[in-house]
Amino acid sequence: MAPHALRLMYRKAIERFDDVQALRSIRLSSNGSHLFELLAFELLLKFVHNTAVPESGLARGHRYHEIFAALPQELQVDLLRVAGERIGPSDLRDHVTVLADWSHNFVALRYPYEKYLNDTAEAYLKRGDDWHAAGSQLETRRSQLCLIIVDKRCTIRT
Repeated sequence: MAPHALRLMYRKAIERFDDVQALRSIRLSSNGSHLFELLAFELLLKFVHNTAVPESGLARGHRYHEIFAALPQELQVDLLRVAGERIGPSDLRDHVTVLADWSHNFVALRYPYEKYLNDTAEAYLKRGDDWHAAGSQLETRRSQLCLIIVDKRCTIRT
């Protein structure tokens, strides 16, 4: 990937993070802001992939755990170590599950109505109540690795 394309990819990711902040200033709990956050994360993860292992071709798709797994082991360990230092103990110890959840969320949030097509109003309300009772995991997991990749220095190869 050409250096200017990598710079553009990085810049667009940072712009999406700015969009997240703008949306959250309007409404703190927003699926739209989470979707933009996932898009920014995806762009950064692919940026890291495309700079770290350009010989493997462009990272495609939304399977973040697979893209992360394709990174050199040393870089994976480094990213997870820095994440641990910055945010303390977290669900990133099981980063495969976290990344798989984020992949699922990225797809599911684009067409949320599909999940509820066959629900009654009561079933829909119960689903929300159950999610809150289980700890509302969306809020506790997102951004943990995003913050690390934003600050991680990756060299753009020419």
